[in-house]
This record gives sequence, structure tokens and C-alpha cells, in this order.
Amino acid sequence: MRILNLMLARGRGGLEGMARRYHEALTAEGFEVLSVGHAKGLLAETVRPAQFAPLNSGFTGDPLAALTLKGLAKRFKADLILAHGNRAIALAGHPFAGSGAKTLGVVHNFRFKPTLTRVRAAIAVSPAVHEAIRARYPRLETHLLENFTPLVMHPVKTFPLDAPRIGSLGRLHVNKGFDVLIRAASVLRDRGTDVSLVIAGDGPEKEALNTLIADLRLEDRVALLGWIEPPDGFLASLDLFVLSSRVEPFGLVVAEAMAAGAPIVSTRIDGPRHILRDGELAGMVPPEDPQALADAIEAVAKDWLPVLDRACHAQAHALETYGLIAGHARLKSLINRFQPEN
Repeated sequence: MRILNLMLARGRGGLEGMARRYHEALTAEGFEVLSVGHAKGLLAETVRPAQFAPLNSGFTGDPLAALTLKGLAKRFKADLILAHGNRAIALAGHPFAGSGAKTLGVVHNFRFKPTLTRVRAAIAVSPAVHEAIRARYPRLETHLLENFTPLVMHPVKTFPLDAPRIGSLGRLHVNKGFDVLIRAASVLRDRGTDVSLVIAGDGPEKEALNTLIADLRLEDRVALLGWIEPPDGFLASLDLFVLSSRVEPFGLVVAEAMAAGAPIVSTRIDGPRHILRDGELAGMVPPEDPQALADAIEAVAKDWLPVLDRACHAQAHALETYGLIAGHARLKSLINRFQPEN
């Protein structure tokens, strides 16, 4: 079966990373794969040249790009197209591309558009996204396929010897709520709770976050480290991983932190809530609440034994559910449902 894997974004967020994972998984499972995307995007950088074709779309629904996609799909003899994100879905479903009937739109967040109804079926990366699609487009065939990633196991953390090292990781975007986490660090400082905070990532909020750190006079205990790749060593170095997101349809970094053996405190939002079994595997707090986040971090620092025990259970759950073996099996099973008729 020949699969065209389409992702047009240029960034390094969750959508881009999962498009790469789909390429690797499908190739490993014996499918013939051609990934198509921005000439300077993540797929271009990570996929073998023989398995990649560049396609830059000037805007959503670009008719020239749609015609280019039609030609690529015809030459590759694609049986199925996987389109990641709104721009790719709109392009694959464009009349000039003529590919909607053999396209599966992979929906990574809640910002999906009506163009999703122009493709054969939708793939939702989390139960919350799956429910949102079905509620808006009840006639659209929709499948749940949770995200997966190569998880690296590290020993679960022991008691911190000094001030706990708290950390987070992700794109520096307003949705990630890093400003809330920094404000929580200020609350802890004012309470006399000694912790250090490190945030790995890059993005449009970097300048604003640096300004906030300076305004709160936290330069001695909060640091922005930039992108760290691969992330497992950083995550394993933390005494506590904190996810402070406002919006998180899935939150693969949570599973990565679980596998790395780091205890977790997270906001109680859709994706992390599902991964963490509604608080069974980690402490959870409301979003947009620095005081509640500080309370949860302080509670961990005062009583590590139950936290570390919960981290052991979380690690086992992550490796079993969100690792490559489980993810490859789920993806292969779903794709095989769309085998072309002979």
C-alpha cells in the first residue's frame, strides 16, 4: 500500500513531530511512504531525500499547490493520503487536487475547519478531539488514534537532595501557560519555598516570558533553556515536571516525562487529564491559577513518598500505552482498514 504523508507546517510543534512519527511508523510497518511538506520544514530535515517531496503552499487552499499535490500523488500512485493539520487537509480536499476521497485528515487539535468534511475520514489524536469532531460533524467517519513517540525509560526519581529542580518543556506559546508557571514560581519564592525552575523550548512568547521573569525578579531561580533534543535526559534530570497549559488536546510531553521517571503536576485539561487518568497518576490543578499550581508543587515538596510511588505507576502506563510498539500497532491496524479494493 502506497501512502502519501502530507504536512505543510514549518514549525517544530506537536503536529510536525507526529507527522514525522507517522512517516517512520508506516515505513517500519512495510508501507511505501512519500512524505510531502515545506522545503524547510521538519519532514524535509528528517526524512530520507528519496522519500520526501517539497511542496510550499502560499496560503490555505492554494490552487497551484493543489495541482502540484495532484501531480505528486499521481506519480507516486498513492493509495491513501494522510493530511496533518488544517492547511494539509484543505489542500488534499481541494477540487483541483482531486484527492479528498482517498484522504484521511489527521486532526491534532480543536481548531479544525469545515474543509475536514471534504475528506474521506478523520483521525483524532485524543478522545477529546474525537468527541469534538463527532459533535460538530456527526456524519463524518471519525477514528481515534492516540499519539505515540519513542519513549526512553529512566529510573524514577529519588528524593531531591537540594532545592527541587522543577521543569517544563514545549513550544513557548500562550497556550502552554508558561507565564502561569513562572508566576507560581514567584508565589513559591514569596512563601519561602526554595525551588529552581527550568523551561526548555522556543517560540513566539520567549521575549514576553523573559520580561516576566525580570519583572518578578526571578532571574536567580528561573531559566529559559531553548530547545533540547532529545528531551528525555532533560526530563529525567527534573525532580518534578509541571505542565501548566491552558489548552492541550493531547500532550505527548506528559507521556515522555512519565517514561523518564519524573513525577508530574499538570493542569486539569483534556489531553493530560486522559493520559494521567484524571489525576490517578499525577497531581492536577485548574488552569490559569498560579496559586493552585504553587500549592500543588509545595505539597509534592512536603511529601515525596506517595509522589514517587505514583510516578512508578505512571511510567509503566506510559511505556505500555504511548510507546512505539503500541503506536505502530494502532496505526497499522487503522490504515489496513482502508486497503484499496483490487
